[in-house]
Amino acid sequence: MQKAYASLSMGQIHYRMGGDGVPLLLIHQDPQSSLQFLHAFPLLIDAGFQVIAPDVPGYGMSDAPAQPPTIPEYAAVLAELLDHLDIQSAVVVGHHTGASMACQLTYAFPERVSKLVIHGLPWYTQEEREERLARPHMDFGSKADGSHFTDLWKLIELMSRGTSSLESSHMAAFHTLWAAEKHWFAHHAAFSYDMTPAVEEIKAPTLVVSNTGDILHFVAERLLKLRPDFASAELEGGTSYIIRDEPQAWVEAILEFITTDSQTS
Repeated sequence: MQKAYASLSMGQIHYRMGGDGVPLLLIHQDPQSSLQFLHAFPLLIDAGFQVIAPDVPGYGMSDAPAQPPTIPEYAAVLAELLDHLDIQSAVVVGHHTGASMACQLTYAFPERVSKLVIHGLPWYTQEEREERLARPHMDFGSKADGSHFTDLWKLIELMSRGTSSLESSHMAAFHTLWAAEKHWFAHHAAFSYDMTPAVEEIKAPTLVVSNTGDILHFVAERLLKLRPDFASAELEGGTSYIIRDEPQAWVEAILEFITTDSQTS
């Protein structure tokens, strides 16, 4: 994977890119970065894809916007990246907040997405969104006694139910601190935006991926009830970090879907 930058409407966007073949755009959960897919990169390249994995604005090595963007604004930047790379259409895979961006990209720019994979889409009811928006933003700013490190570590352990790998937990903590005081931007965007119109209107072949240990596992049933035409794949166990912890199983879960009759350029 080679590293590069694209100067787009939200500033410099860092991305990783490698391989030849069908373009495959990977959109990470937040507050992580393209490194979420580190162990999946070689598997997808070996499967014949040109893998493109950006750090969405505000995360990883991409510039951070001054104010929280909306999901449509994040999706528009991803379309700009495809323009920058002269890619007309791609298979698009998104995880958690990245799934929101992938879903919106497919809805707003249908000609750019040949197939869609959404894993853990944060598709909430209005009541659920309001409840999440009402929560105060977590403060992991530096404290003299270093307690911000242990507070964050305890939160990650709670969210992963203590079953994620040490590497994944460490990377989650690292990325949260790296995103600093803007770590909440993408979550705010996801909680503020009703994805229902996008879900209802998607025309691209779509795969809903879930894993039983994911905090958003319950959403898969909702999606498939609304869109029974969507394909589905369920993995046993894991956490929100399953892509990093079990890359082989995750790639195998999506590979048949994304390799069958892909028409991209």
